[in-house]
Amino acid sequence: MTDAAIEDRDEAVVEAITAGRSLRAVQREFRLTVTEFDQALERCFPLDVAARTRMIRGDLAKLDRLIDEFYQRALKEHDPHSAMVAIKAWERKHDITGAGAAQRIDLTVMPKEHETDHEQVKNAIMTMTKGANWRQLVDERLHDLPLAGNGNGSPESED
Repeated sequence: MTDAAIEDRDEAVVEAITAGRSLRAVQREFRLTVTEFDQALERCFPLDVAARTRMIRGDLAKLDRLIDEFYQRALKEHDPHSAMVAIKAWERKHDITGAGAAQRIDLTVMPKEHETDHEQVKNAIMTMTKGANWRQLVDERLHDLPLAGNGNGSPESED
């Protein structure tokens, strides 16, 4: 089959699909194997990055044309319906380009956690000793401790 014949067949397949016939019925009508049918669909409806980019650019161009037309009509005729069409087209354009604002923001308010007893004692000590010389405080407390014992909490052994 020549390239022109394949293109004509692919166009006929697309017309049959867009007319509403099922994919299976179109495949049988044109006597295509599954592989041939998949190849025809791939040629007519490519899904690669370049094809998606072309589609997006085409859609954006059409939206720009709609926006221009309905925006001008809304301004000239003071037509709220034309203004609404222009606004909807702008929203769609922003959705496609990723420039749309968030539709909804959920805020979760977390209750303030209560301080544990340990944290309360620690904060009280830190408040009372703010600006104090820690080395001096430790030395004073060590000076007040009795020197009896061997340092491990057990009584001194008599040797």
